[in-house]
Amino acid sequence: MGSAAEYDFSISNEMLLELCKRQDQEALRVLFRRHEKPVYNLLYRMLSNHEDAEEALADVFVKVWRAAGSFKGDSKFTTWLFKIATNTARDFLRSRMIRREISLEDGSISEGQMARSAAARAVDPEDCVVKDDEVARIAAALGALSEDDRLLITLYHFQGMDYQEISEITGVPVNNLKVKLFRARQRLKKLCAEPDEGGVEDELRGSASESSGLRNGACEWS
Repeated sequence: MGSAAEYDFSISNEMLLELCKRQDQEALRVLFRRHEKPVYNLLYRMLSNHEDAEEALADVFVKVWRAAGSFKGDSKFTTWLFKIATNTARDFLRSRMIRREISLEDGSISEGQMARSAAARAVDPEDCVVKDDEVARIAAALGALSEDDRLLITLYHFQGMDYQEISEITGVPVNNLKVKLFRARQRLKKLCAEPDEGGVEDELRGSASESSGLRNGACEWS
């Protein structure tokens, strides 16, 4: 086994994954350090909740460890990793929906309470630092989108992935993907509280080229 420093600077993601197959835990730690921020950002934007995002992040890298042998090199490592992250986020959302349905059935939570809770998760003023009203409206609208719309906008605009990568992650053909992404952007604009005069589109374009850090209790949306 090599040292952490050697792994950090001299070994590719694919080689680290190969070492994971051989039960090299240091290799997994290095993969985690390299990719935890972008994976966390995706999970947070999908789940709108820091606690769930942290738990899902741990689950993602447990799955990477267990599924290392399934990586065949047909796609980039990051595409494979984000597919795992996307599926993990979807599992968390389904679990959350089941818990809500059970709570509604036994009367422990009302529909009004559930709606208020969802809105609070979308933009929590104590957890997130928003730079201006435009960004705040985008954050709130993003949280109100459907799971599929939110995923497409997150992968394209916030993670900076191209159509082919997103197609491989989601299983949606590129031509269909372009249409779905266009419609998702239109729905996002309609969900914004104030009339859009290009601000939403400008903010999304800018986000695609920046690395947004959501760690340490702050959500940077631009």
